[in-house]
Amino acid sequence: MTNTESPALTVVAQLRAKPGKEQTLREALTALVAPTTREPGCVTYDLHVDVDDPAAFCFYEVWSTPADHAANLQTTHLQAFAAQLDDLLDGELHVSLLRHIA
Repeated sequence: MTNTESPALTVVAQLRAKPGKEQTLREALTALVAPTTREPGCVTYDLHVDVDDPAAFCFYEVWSTPADHAANLQTTHLQAFAAQLDDLLDGELHVSLLRHIA
């Protein structure tokens, strides 16, 4: 890590609802926001929907450390959501782990 790199972890998670499951996925994702923003190390946890595609969602997250993000993935609310993925998602959950450099 150089002097300009941050120890924080940025996560971009992209999800697409199965046809007919758009509202259900939206509600499930929205329900994650409040408990996740209370988790230690959560700096930003923003949910977005595509302007032209109501089935396409994206989380933009910033965590103080990768360990904080890893701990969040083990929480009850994230585990309960993960159990619903096969029913709600059209395709795979795409996650990018990024480090801010400038």
